[in-house]
Amino acid sequence: MVVDLKDANSPDSCRSAPEVRTPFFSRRLLFENISSLMALQGLNYIVPLVTLPYLVRVLGIGPFGLISVAQAFATYFVIFTDYGFNLSATRRIALQHDDMAAVSGIFSAVITIKIILMLFGLGVMAIVLVVVPHFRPDADIYAVSYMAVIGGVLLPTWLFQGLQDMRTIAVLNGVTKLASACLLFVFVHSSRDYLVAAALPPLGALVSGMAGLWICFQRLHLHYKLPTYRLIREQLADGFHLFVSTASITLYTNTNVFLVGLLAGNVQAGYFSTGERVVGAAQGLLAPVFQGIFPHVNAMARESKERAVAFLRRSLFWVGLVSLLPSLTLLIFAHPLVLLAFGSKALGSVPVLRWIALLPFVIALSNVLGIQTMVTFGKEKQLSRILIAAGAVNVVLCALLVLHFGASGAAASVFAVEVGVTLAMAALVWQLGIFRRNLLRKALA
Repeated sequence: MVVDLKDANSPDSCRSAPEVRTPFFSRRLLFENISSLMALQGLNYIVPLVTLPYLVRVLGIGPFGLISVAQAFATYFVIFTDYGFNLSATRRIALQHDDMAAVSGIFSAVITIKIILMLFGLGVMAIVLVVVPHFRPDADIYAVSYMAVIGGVLLPTWLFQGLQDMRTIAVLNGVTKLASACLLFVFVHSSRDYLVAAALPPLGALVSGMAGLWICFQRLHLHYKLPTYRLIREQLADGFHLFVSTASITLYTNTNVFLVGLLAGNVQAGYFSTGERVVGAAQGLLAPVFQGIFPHVNAMARESKERAVAFLRRSLFWVGLVSLLPSLTLLIFAHPLVLLAFGSKALGSVPVLRWIALLPFVIALSNVLGIQTMVTFGKEKQLSRILIAAGAVNVVLCALLVLHFGASGAAASVFAVEVGVTLAMAALVWQLGIFRRNLLRKALA
């Protein structure tokens, strides 16, 4: 902060001290957000670490695989209702954080769009469960999983991220996950309780969403106003390429467990989901860092693009270094980890875990290159092209490999595609000159 001293001794200077405000992209604010998320991420990390082995042992691999397939199906609707707003709306809020009237306008438009998409998705799911024979016997499992979609619509994660108030999101998610875990141990004791086991996590998401919406109106004093057609169109246009990118990511992540369940059965889906969730827990350790970096680097880029690029260069090195340790740990100790956590009946997950053990490292690099760099500097179209191609390749490759190798084939497919995506992002960022000082100004022009 620069202080003008020329009038320090004037009478007016003694009347009131100027308010000292923390810059929106200050390091202190960034570290506060990341540290608060990291502290509560410990809870989000411990809960699955405790409940996942319990579920696999109590329910069995087959019912656990069924629940995983149903959750994967619901995730399609989560992505559909998100529509890229977790990035596009976050960016807009970060740029207009000091104008609460504008924030209320963005909030009203995004919530309206998400509710419309949610109702449309509910109709689609109802038709699928009634018409498609494969889903009809387990319609109850798929129906309760849709509560996670409703909770995701109501919880404005994008708003709190844009305002750099990640502590609220962390508390809401942490408390509801802890409550769901406690209820799981109380009510789930055998494979007959699979419906309760399937319902508790999405129920927690629904409660978290309602609480988050209440905070928006009561604490942030946001006002809902029916948005104009122009404002809705702007939000849809702003999030379109990010929606395409996110949907494409789903084609080579979420689709794999869904395809395994369809083509190889619930047991193979259970093997794949078990290994995938272990890796997901390792990836989750860096989730607060990525959530904190995105609004920070967007606010920084508004003031100085050169400073933002320098920050991203450092982030790429440190994020890659930190994520390498859990990846190597999973790769080396895959067999004893699965045996200790899930028992001998889950040893079919060991090859899956070995195939995808390095994903925390690979995805950490791709996040910095793709989301943090390309999205921040308006390269969404190039990013979406990479991800669309990756999604298409994965669907074909995964289907072929699952038919021959089951869950291990799906794991090999997702690893190959993730590596390809990261290399493509690195090549494009280098080609655009964003990380090269001599081409930086031209790249960002």
